[in-house]
Amino acid sequence: MWAWPPAASRTDTQRDGAWAWPPPAQPRRGPEPTGVARPPAGVPYHRLARTRRHRWWMPPLAVVTAVAAILVVQLLMGMAAVVVAVVNGIQGTGDDMFAEPVANLAFQLVVIATMAPIVLGIAWLIQRRPTGTVFSVAGRLRLRWLAYCAVLTLPALICSFAVLFGLTRLTAPETAFVGEFAGGENFALAVGLIVLLVPFQASAEEIALRGFLMQSVGSLGAGPGERRGAGAVSRFLRTPVLAIVISGTVFTLLHDYFGWGLLDVAVFGIAMAWLTWFTGGLEAALGLHVLHNLVAFTISAYEGTLDRVATGGGSWQGVVSTSVEVAVYCAAVVWLARRTGVRRSVAESDGEPDTAGAAAALPEWTAQAEGGRWRQEHPGRWAPDSPADQAPDQWRYPSGDPAHRPDDPGAAAPWAAPGPQRGGQPPPPGRGGAPGPYG
Repeated sequence: MWAWPPAASRTDTQRDGAWAWPPPAQPRRGPEPTGVARPPAGVPYHRLARTRRHRWWMPPLAVVTAVAAILVVQLLMGMAAVVVAVVNGIQGTGDDMFAEPVANLAFQLVVIATMAPIVLGIAWLIQRRPTGTVFSVAGRLRLRWLAYCAVLTLPALICSFAVLFGLTRLTAPETAFVGEFAGGENFALAVGLIVLLVPFQASAEEIALRGFLMQSVGSLGAGPGERRGAGAVSRFLRTPVLAIVISGTVFTLLHDYFGWGLLDVAVFGIAMAWLTWFTGGLEAALGLHVLHNLVAFTISAYEGTLDRVATGGGSWQGVVSTSVEVAVYCAAVVWLARRTGVRRSVAESDGEPDTAGAAAALPEWTAQAEGGRWRQEHPGRWAPDSPADQAPDQWRYPSGDPAHRPDDPGAAAPWAAPGPQRGGQPPPPGRGGAPGPYG
């Protein structure tokens, strides 16, 4: 029984199994999965849009498409409102479609609410990800956590009003904290529409700005394992800083305020963006935003100022009051999130495995053949023939001739499992009396 090359003539490199055909190659990768892609496990909220389907052009295309679609829908709804007003003989005033403030408010709330289905559809159509990833790292709206957050809004609003009342009494004691009732006969109708529509309006703003926009910005930086992922720019873009700042800034600019009022909205927007990132979802921001708007719109309806709602210059007292509100709420939510263990990143069960980069599965016997396990489990037997592109890298062709390929019909011997390491016994001869390999 003998081996080739002879032990006396083999070099150390050959003896250690480095001389092989075909040359070692990277394992074949499986086919790229199609359809929508879930984010991988461990990804924080602002990075949920960077899935295996992500491409560099997706964030700008998605944002531009969303803005264009929102403007088109609002234009069409405005034209429809004008037609309805003309048919019914209603004369609008200025930017208002209808002469009645309650009707104008209802129309504005419905228009804003349309942003939610638009951005959710674009997240699915362009970014190719489940729409539930806009809501949270769990891929859905976490209803129990939303209920917890809704309860925490009450002490935050109470503290906010207490601070505002105290500052008003100290700085302007002659000013009424809440004006006299001027809601008129339509007050009950106004409150009903506010309760019905404000949750959709506030939710749409959160979904579009704290969800879709924040995640689109957050998907820009390359991951640690990607090309250019180790650079300073990529490391910065992977942080939530830019996503939070842009989301809060756009939220501020979309409101018709100026002066202190603009700063008031900015404090609220930045705080809710940070809280969304910290808790891994929109639930906390939804809870406070909905209740805050319900109270604000109801007070405006009571005072008869619905035609001036969400406008004006605000006051520094209002900025302090809002700052206290978001500070108390954020502290309470952070405490409860840590107590209840709310997930801040995608769980292993909710994430998508990296199937695109995984090697294609090989037959079981090829895996067992590595390290001589096949020979140990099947003494005296040869491994089955294997196609050249599936043979493990450490398998050796007995002739040592690179031109002697196993897929050659005239080959003298098939592929075979490696024998024992140097110092062991040589393997039995191969099929047809050909010499066996010696690894």
